[in-house]
Amino acid sequence: MTNIEFFQPNKYPLSNGIRLIEASAGTGKTFSLSHLVLRLLTEKEYSINEILVVSFTEATASEIKARIIERLILALKIIESINTTVKPHKIDDVLNEWVDLNITSKERALYIASLLLEALERIDNADITTIHGFCSKTLRREAIENGNNLNPSIEKDSNSLINEIVEEYWKKEILEIEISELKGLFKSNFNRKNLIEVLSSLDNDPNNSFKQTFNDLKIEESLSNQLNNYSESLWIKFTTIWEEKGQELEDSFREIAKDLRSQGIKDTKPYSSKPRKNRYELLSNWIEEYKEKKRPSYEDIQNQNLINEYFHPKNIYQLDMKHKIDSCSKEMEPILDIIGDLYDSPGEFVWEHALLWTKRELEKRKSKKGLINYSDLLKLLDPKNQNSNAIKDEVNHNNIYKNLEQRYKVALIDEFQDTDPVQLRLLKKAFGNRSSHLLLMIGDPKQAIYSFRGGSLNTYMKAREACDQIHLMNANYRSTKSLILTLNKLFLDGLIRSNLSTQELNPCSQEDLLELNGIKEPFKVLNLIVTNQKEKAQRIKLDSKSKIEDKIPKVIGSYLLELLSNNPKDLNPSDICILVNRHDQAKNIHSYLSKIRIPSQLLSNENIFTREGAQILQIFINCIVSPHNQQKLALLACSELMQWKKEKLIKSKIDGDFDSLSSKFYELSKLFPTIGLLGCLSNFLEGKSIADLSNRGTLLGDLYQSSQLVDEQIHRQKFNALRASQWLSSQRFQSIEPIPEEYQPNSAISNSSVNIITIHKSKGLQFKIVICPYLWQKPPDRKSHLWKDNQNLLISKKYKWNKKYSSYQDFIRKESLNEAERLAYVAFTRAKKQLIVLWANAAGQEGNPLSGFLFGSESINLKIEDHTKEMMENSFTKRELKVDIQDIKIIETNKTWSQPKSEVKLSLGAIPTHQFENSWGRYSFSKWITHKNDELILKDLSDELNEDHEFKGEIEDISFQEIDHLLVEKDQSIDRLEDQTWSKESPIGDFPKGPIAGTCLHKILERIDFNDIENQLKVSTIIEEELNIVNISNSFIKPINILLKRIANIPLGGPLGKFKMKNLNTKSSIKELKFDIPICHEANPINTLELSSIFKEDVQNKYGSDYINKLIDLKINSSGFLTGSIDQVFADNPNHEIAKWWVLDWKSNWIGSSLSKEHRSSCGPSNYSISRMDEEMYHHHYPLQAHIYLLALHRFLNWRLPDYSPQKHLGGYIYVFLRGLPDKEELEEKNFPQWTPGLIVEPAPIERIKKLDLLIKRQQK
Repeated sequence: MTNIEFFQPNKYPLSNGIRLIEASAGTGKTFSLSHLVLRLLTEKEYSINEILVVSFTEATASEIKARIIERLILALKIIESINTTVKPHKIDDVLNEWVDLNITSKERALYIASLLLEALERIDNADITTIHGFCSKTLRREAIENGNNLNPSIEKDSNSLINEIVEEYWKKEILEIEISELKGLFKSNFNRKNLIEVLSSLDNDPNNSFKQTFNDLKIEESLSNQLNNYSESLWIKFTTIWEEKGQELEDSFREIAKDLRSQGIKDTKPYSSKPRKNRYELLSNWIEEYKEKKRPSYEDIQNQNLINEYFHPKNIYQLDMKHKIDSCSKEMEPILDIIGDLYDSPGEFVWEHALLWTKRELEKRKSKKGLINYSDLLKLLDPKNQNSNAIKDEVNHNNIYKNLEQRYKVALIDEFQDTDPVQLRLLKKAFGNRSSHLLLMIGDPKQAIYSFRGGSLNTYMKAREACDQIHLMNANYRSTKSLILTLNKLFLDGLIRSNLSTQELNPCSQEDLLELNGIKEPFKVLNLIVTNQKEKAQRIKLDSKSKIEDKIPKVIGSYLLELLSNNPKDLNPSDICILVNRHDQAKNIHSYLSKIRIPSQLLSNENIFTREGAQILQIFINCIVSPHNQQKLALLACSELMQWKKEKLIKSKIDGDFDSLSSKFYELSKLFPTIGLLGCLSNFLEGKSIADLSNRGTLLGDLYQSSQLVDEQIHRQKFNALRASQWLSSQRFQSIEPIPEEYQPNSAISNSSVNIITIHKSKGLQFKIVICPYLWQKPPDRKSHLWKDNQNLLISKKYKWNKKYSSYQDFIRKESLNEAERLAYVAFTRAKKQLIVLWANAAGQEGNPLSGFLFGSESINLKIEDHTKEMMENSFTKRELKVDIQDIKIIETNKTWSQPKSEVKLSLGAIPTHQFENSWGRYSFSKWITHKNDELILKDLSDELNEDHEFKGEIEDISFQEIDHLLVEKDQSIDRLEDQTWSKESPIGDFPKGPIAGTCLHKILERIDFNDIENQLKVSTIIEEELNIVNISNSFIKPINILLKRIANIPLGGPLGKFKMKNLNTKSSIKELKFDIPICHEANPINTLELSSIFKEDVQNKYGSDYINKLIDLKINSSGFLTGSIDQVFADNPNHEIAKWWVLDWKSNWIGSSLSKEHRSSCGPSNYSISRMDEEMYHHHYPLQAHIYLLALHRFLNWRLPDYSPQKHLGGYIYVFLRGLPDKEELEEKNFPQWTPGLIVEPAPIERIKKLDLLIKRQQK
């Protein structure tokens, strides 16, 4: 028998051999391991490179390495303080004892210090890693030392390659199968998703060995032909044996039913001693239908209920299992096997061909690309495979293990309970020589919960039996004394199902007792009371598992609300952790806690791209791609990011907020290439938005994490915004299993949030208060397309109807119950101060892991109805357990939690006495006019929000009648300045309003050549293209054509006289002239007062002193650059030396009027009188814009035109209000009056422009 002792850190033997330390939860395993490394370095004088430390995950390996470094540094500091005046450090008792035992002299102290310094120097290269990291490093060393070509690229999994291979296989083989056969296959659970799942399972588990069962199956040959031949042979076998023994089989079923009834068994379904139907005859008639034609398809066979529900062997098998009998005679077996084969084997045949083909192809491609995953690493080093020819070609096992034996003296294996058979074989082969090596395994069988990753408790128990010594760690440093004493009694009988004993733990924690209102003991049971229905007066009908599970979030939410409200000063949400079984349970609780405003965070393996944050990010990046698409902008506005209501959305199209949003995204689209998606998101979110989002769950963290992942791809693959959007979309809708670690949410929303986490992921963590609301559930049956027989994996369904498969299923079911019990142990031991579990009686939950702990070990085989509160109380009394049992009902609450206000008084820091400089930047006309002192600029739909922006997108058909109504309500006197002598309608009077529609017109005008205006086909094509870009109806092609002809043929008047746009030489015109003008010095910025002074000059020119009062409202204080874009600049004469140059700006402003009470409106030349246009000019500060544009033209001409003189060459400015231009005939009727509706043509105010030029380019005062 193996010698078992308690672990003592400084007396633990370091001699060679195979040993095991069993460390229960919270007993300081990592601390002890780091101390053992200190002892190995100093007492055994091993080099740090001779010690191998292996842990289960990279995170735990990193933690162990950090703790070892911390331990060595602390030991060095103690040694330094012994013989110097350095103040001694406060140290733990274990290290103090080590000092007494080892630092016996000054010389010894210096020698040990040198050993520790050497170890610290080399620790970065030390092998403190995972098993996969160890294997990888070993293979690479083998490659370097032996000069072979093994230098593979190591990946965690082969998911992308598997998806690629399955897709190829699907096209090559599956799509060649006839449709009717395919439909039958799909009924047998064969599909792409399942194939990928099974292939991944085979690829990721080094213990899996798939066995071929169809000897005639050939992977190289066409599956379609093979399947057809195989199905044909099955049909022939079936019809032959049916003809011989079909009636006999039917008679046997009747006899079985008769025999069971004679034994008093009434339920013999689907068989009857006196059936109403002759099923033999019915099936024979069905067979007869195919005698003169092709055999039935696999779909026909799958749809034949007589086979599936009556003659299939599964039915007799299920009856036997139900009544624990063996009614199937040997005479029945041949025909039952054939029927089973007919129904199941074609599907099995395809499954097997698919797995063998894809598995072989996967191995070939990984080899060709030099790829191996974690499973391959273990397979390559598995001693069991050392005689495999394939492995021999890759590695030399003898050399590898010889080198490992020489390299390492000690192997410390952490979390050994999670080891699988391959890992154990590898470790024993390398370090199992008791005379030359120390193989020390550290684990806790009670925490063996990773069977889905290949971990095996049986592997641990076998290794345990072979150990020379076993030491137990029984000092708990995690939980309070009262909680440990309670848990000792709770685990008194051990883990019954797992057949594991538990050691009584000594409480060594310094944690204070948690005293809370509403909690009497450190262990509390919430006993869920539900109103159960009585059935037949004797029995109580329990609620189903799903029905009760749906209620749990409300129960936990209500309880937490009460607990937090009753303990505002002593309890923070972050003190609480809710442990769940599944991720969907975590989501449901998180959702309900958000509803009642209790902050919570999910710590789960969910894919970040499936969460709401990624969905909102998709809308956000789509808006960057199409900054003028109203549908996309509206989606974002109404999302959680902005939370606009419907009313605000409609109103925003009146007051300009929607246009501002479009403008903002246009700016972001330009910034995107330089600042990326995360930069755009940060730019978009303001402080208030961030504060609001931070109060709404994990949304803010998810947005940032998703953005970072997208940015990585943007950088790696050189994506533009569109490609980035497409990549994000593919990630959101593509199922990835397993989820990469970087795709798992890591958002910690607050330092004060309830933690919600699965029990599996909680391992290694600890929390003040642990709540377990789902341990009353029994574990679900494990579902798999594979099953194991003698270590061989099989897919064939036919094996399900024999005892081997039944035994395997019983074993899996038992293992599942055992692991659920160990999961409960892990959950309980996460608590530092308070453990709260919820108990609920739900139908069919026998086998749940909580029964044995709450009701005693004798209760695990009782019906769930027998688990009463009285029984629980008696069990606790018997074990002398003090437990706080609280009955709790399901109550829907309207209350919400509010965080207690801090009593800390906040104060401001010192107030700066100097003024901060904030004038420098890039300014445009639009930016200047959007900053007023004490008022917001009125922006209605007639505004062109930003003249320097291009707008593209779709026009959403939101009710313009409603908008017109709101517009008219703002100004009941809208028709007061109409000139009734002009027509009331413009060809584009009904054209959509707003900046997007306005820019559409601008783009058309930019592309049109007025010299070629009669080319109707070309002009109409341009119009149609631009309308389609913004999704405006093509019905406007004709009206816009009419407008363009008006523009081309109308005399501009004023200083330009009869000059027409159609007479303009294309070489004398520049469209969209962009400019950047330096403004002043940063120490001497231009301000509103100085700017207004220029309008005192040129009193004979329009918009002078009368405009100053309007201009003074603006808040301008700028230095840096003035930027913009002029719609068009042209010379009025082909001879540029004598020509005057003009700036022209197109305006689509709608200045309409109400016609009737029905809110219909008109817009045409009659609305664009001089006074109305002047009002519009003043309102939107167009005079300032005109002077800025003239300044830009002045500087441009001075730079480019020889002998430039402003008096000679600077013409002036033209504002064309497109909706107000009259027809040529109407002008002729009025004999071309002095002014024309829709046109403002003014000469350049030369003195103003000169003064503005001097003002803007001035230097520092």
